[in-house]
Amino acid sequence: MTPEKSLQVISDAIAKSRRDFEKDAGAPMVLWGVIVLVFSIVIWLLLRATGNLMWNFLWFGIPVVGWPLSHFCLKDKCVKGAKNFVNETIGQIWISYGIFAVVIALALIFIAPEHIGAITMALLGYGTAMTGMVLKNGCIMAGGFITGIGGVAAFLLLKTADATAIFAVASIVSLILPGIMMNRKKH
Repeated sequence: MTPEKSLQVISDAIAKSRRDFEKDAGAPMVLWGVIVLVFSIVIWLLLRATGNLMWNFLWFGIPVVGWPLSHFCLKDKCVKGAKNFVNETIGQIWISYGIFAVVIALALIFIAPEHIGAITMALLGYGTAMTGMVLKNGCIMAGGFITGIGGVAAFLLLKTADATAIFAVASIVSLILPGIMMNRKKH
């Protein structure tokens, strides 16, 4: 096989894995998006009703609820087959997001709690934009940039309780809509 043919075979395999991943990956994005949406609305309502910033600790419930739900609800809907470059890369992006979001939030509780939301919003946008880049999907990439840049700007301009509602919008733009788009490609 010539070097050109070898490169073409590799390029075709990566393109196929990208298409296969994209058509099977919508369900986890929708599930996590709905979890973030529900938590955002509940925390927003509690903050508006009480003004007690301690309700922000409920954000740590997202992984506590999300991991078991993902395991049980998505075991038949996740990407099937052998691991490939695309699904491993996107999995690593979102595992990294989760680790950074939790560690930064825990650190900022003691240093600058008013910035936790903005930084978490930037990380969410970054993870979504990177997912869009790996999938070569401009809509997902745009959702990530809208969340990461626009969401942070809005978050910094609003009061704490109202800023929390921005996460509800971000979950729709960064997770739910891209997940629905990917699910539609399946059909």
